[in-house]
Amino acid sequence: MNSSKNIFLIEDDEDDQMFFTECIAKIDNATLSDVATNGREAIEKLEKSETLPDMIFMDINMPFMNGIDCLKEIKNNPRTKNISVVMLSTDTSQAQETRIIGAKAFIKKPSDFEKLKAKVKQMINLDFIIDFQVADQTFLMEYVNN
Repeated sequence: MNSSKNIFLIEDDEDDQMFFTECIAKIDNATLSDVATNGREAIEKLEKSETLPDMIFMDINMPFMNGIDCLKEIKNNPRTKNISVVMLSTDTSQAQETRIIGAKAFIKKPSDFEKLKAKVKQMINLDFIIDFQVADQTFLMEYVNN
């Protein structure tokens, strides 16, 4: 049995936030602990938080600070660098860049609720050390384009 994980969502689109929140509510071993609408807000929340999330799901295209710049800050901070970050985007062109910076996985945002739930659940249940090959697959174009 996988232990419950606290999830932090960084997403500017309200519809996508709602979609993702509903997804997490349907996954038994996950709790949405916080939401930020841009990278700057996320960094501020992480700095002030006493308890860090187990996992971050983050959009790439956001105002004020995009997901790439936020990922760089998270990975360059000794306090947050070990948090598993899964990138979300409708645009797959930056998938490899996020991998190089330190994202653990990449999800191309599907418009279908069940597909999103399945992908999010898979990421929550992965052990990124043991299952690194599964996570690495998410950056490959044949995966992200499905």
